Amino acid sequence: MLLFEPEHCLILVVDDVRQNLQVIGEILEVAGYETTFAPSGQQALERVESAHPDLILLDLMMPEMSGLEVCEILKSNPKFSEIPIIFLTASNEVENLLQAFKKGANDYITKPFRSEEILVRIEAQLTNQKLKQKLEEKNQELEIEIGVRRRTEEALQEAVELANAANRAKTSFLANMSHELRTPLNAIIGFTQLLSHSSNLTLEQKNNLCIIHRSGEHLLNLINEILDLSKLENYDDNVPINLMEFILKDMLVELEEMFRLKLREKGLNLDIIVENRVPLVIESDRLKLRQILINLLSNAIKFTPSGEIKLRVNALFDAEKTFLSFEITDTGKGISSEEISKLFQPFVQTETGMAAAEGTGLGLVICRKYVRLLGGEITVSSEPDVGTTFKFQIAVKPVESTDYSGEQTWSPRVVAIAPNQPTYRILVADDQATNRELLTTMLSSVGFEVREATNGQEAVEIYNSFDPHLIWMDLRMPILDGCEATRKIKTISKGSLPTIIAVTASVFEEDKAAILSAGYDDFLIKPIQESKVFEMLSKHLGVSYFYEEMTSILSEKLRFRENQWKNLSKLSTSLICDLEYATLALDDEQLNRLVSEIPSECGELEEIIRECLENFDYNTILEAIKSVKSERFADSHLSSEWIVEMTQAIYRADAREIQQLIIQLPPHNRTLAEQLEYYLAHLDYQNILRAIAELEETPPPN
Repeated sequence: MLLFEPEHCLILVVDDVRQNLQVIGEILEVAGYETTFAPSGQQALERVESAHPDLILLDLMMPEMSGLEVCEILKSNPKFSEIPIIFLTASNEVENLLQAFKKGANDYITKPFRSEEILVRIEAQLTNQKLKQKLEEKNQELEIEIGVRRRTEEALQEAVELANAANRAKTSFLANMSHELRTPLNAIIGFTQLLSHSSNLTLEQKNNLCIIHRSGEHLLNLINEILDLSKLENYDDNVPINLMEFILKDMLVELEEMFRLKLREKGLNLDIIVENRVPLVIESDRLKLRQILINLLSNAIKFTPSGEIKLRVNALFDAEKTFLSFEITDTGKGISSEEISKLFQPFVQTETGMAAAEGTGLGLVICRKYVRLLGGEITVSSEPDVGTTFKFQIAVKPVESTDYSGEQTWSPRVVAIAPNQPTYRILVADDQATNRELLTTMLSSVGFEVREATNGQEAVEIYNSFDPHLIWMDLRMPILDGCEATRKIKTISKGSLPTIIAVTASVFEEDKAAILSAGYDDFLIKPIQESKVFEMLSKHLGVSYFYEEMTSILSEKLRFRENQWKNLSKLSTSLICDLEYATLALDDEQLNRLVSEIPSECGELEEIIRECLENFDYNTILEAIKSVKSERFADSHLSSEWIVEMTQAIYRADAREIQQLIIQLPPHNRTLAEQLEYYLAHLDYQNILRAIAELEETPPPN
C-alpha cells in the first residue's frame, strides 16, 4: 500500500532530448502522476522555483548546464535541498555517476528506460520523502509533549524539595540523637573493660560482661553507620567529592594487608586480579572508593566459611569517559532471590546476616550511595550455597603523569630474612592486643625473634633481660607511657643503644620534633603498612631480605590473553565476516552463537571475546578483526580494468557478472575472493565497493 497518492505528486522531468521527455511523460501519466518538463538545466532551475516539484528526474549529461551543475545548485539551496533527484544516465557513465552521488543525488536510472524500473525507483524515493514528513510531524508532537512533561516535572520538583527538607530534618534529628547516645555508650564499654580485669569475678559474671561489651560494640558500630548515612542524606546531591591522584594498585595492596589476618583465621584466599588495561594512576575520591571496597570485602569474608574471594578490576573506555569496574565474588552462603530486592534498604539484613548476629544493615546502603556519587551503579547476583557477586562501576580520570614513572609503586613482599645475618631481636610495646598481634605475626613469620610488652613499664623490664636490637613503642600506654619508657631505656642502657621507633595514630608536623627530642629514632604512622615496617628495619638495622617473586597481582593467564587475538587469523573468512556483521549490528544473540563455533585450536579466543561482550566492548572486537583482515589482504592488488568492470557490474546489480569477475581473481587474492563472495551471497554491494576502495588506497607491493 502506497503512503502517497500519485495524482497529488508533481514530477519534473529534465532532458535535452525531447523523445526522452515524451517517453517518460507517457509512463508517468499512465501511472497517475502530475508532470512538468524542462529541456535544459537553466529552464529546470526556473521550473523548480515556480512549481516546486515533489521529485526531479534529471539527465546527467546536457549542453550548456549539466545535470551535475543543476543538482549542486539545488542541493545548496535550503528551499529545494530536500527534493529527491534521480539521475537519467547511460550505462557507461559510471565515473560521472559517482560524482552525482557526491553532489547529493538520491538514485539513478540507466538508459534505455524500462517503465517498471522508473516507477519502482520513483515510488521508493517518494515513500522515503513521505516517511520523513511523518517523522517531522511526530517530532513536533513530541516537542509539545516534552513541554507538558517539563512543566509537570517542575511541579514534581517542588514537591521533591519539600520532601527533601522534611527528610533532612529527620536525619538531622537522628544525627543529634546519635551523638547524644555516644557519650553514655562509651562509658558503658569502658567500664565493662575495667570490670573484666577484676580477679574476683565469677564465671557467670565474666560471661555477662562479655555479652554487655559485645552488645555495646555492636550498638556503637550501628550509631557510627547511622551518622555516616545521615551525613549522606543531609548533603543530598551535594556530597563533597574529594578528588585526588593516587596509584590504584597501592590501595589494593593496602586492603590485602588489612584483611590478611582475618583471611588467615578463616583459612580463606583473597585473589586480586587487575587487568592490564587498568591505568596505573587515576583521579577519583580515594577514601570513598576505599570504603566501598572495605565494606564489600568485609561482607565477603564474614559470610564465606570456606573457599576463596576474588576481586577483579577492569577498565572500560568510551569516547568521553573512563570507567573502572570492580567485581567481588565469594564462595559463601549466598542470598536468596527474595532477599536480593531488599538488600540495599537501610537497616534490612538477610537471614544469613541475622544468623551471624553481626552488622547493622547499613554497609551496603552506604556503598550504593558512594558508588552513585562517583558516577556508577552497583548490582548483585547470588545463588544460595554457591556464592555472591557484587559488581560496580565508577567514572575515573586516568592520569598520564611522569611524576610516577620513576617511583617504585609495587613493593615486593618480604618472605624471609636473608641468610648470614644475626638473629635480630625485636620488642613490640603496645597496650592494644590487636596491634601487638599484627606486628608480632608480621615479624616472626619472616624470622625475627619477637617479644611483647603491654605497657611502658613492662617494656623497660623486658629490655633489661631481652636486649632487643629495635623497639616498636606505642606513644600512649598505661602505667608508663612510650616517651617516659624511651627515656628510661636510653638512660639505663650499658651497651649499644637500641633503635626505638614511635608508633602513633597521627603525627602533625609540629609534633615530629617533640617525638624525636624524646629519644625516639623514627616514627611509624598507623594504620601500619607492612612495606613501611620492613623498610624501617632495613634502614635502621641494615637487614636484608628474600622477596616474593615480582609477579604483581596480574596473573600470567590474563597477560597471556593479550596475545590470543592473533588466533583470529585461524578462522575462516566467512566466520570472520559473520563476526564483523554481528558486532556492527550489536547482535549479541548472533555473536554468542558464532563465538561457540570457534574451534578449540584457537586457544582462549572464545573466552576473551565473551569477556568483551559482557563489558559491551565491541570496539576491541572490531579493531582485532580489522587487523586480521589487513594482514590477509596485504598482498592483494587489483588492476584498474578489473575495478572498472566490477564497479559497472555492481551499479547494474548484475550478480552473474560480479560472480565471474570474482572467479577471475588470481590465486594470491583467494582470501579477498572469499570475502567478496560472502558479500555477494548477502547481496551486499555496498561492502563490495568498500572492500575494493580500501584496496585501491593500499599501494601495490614492490
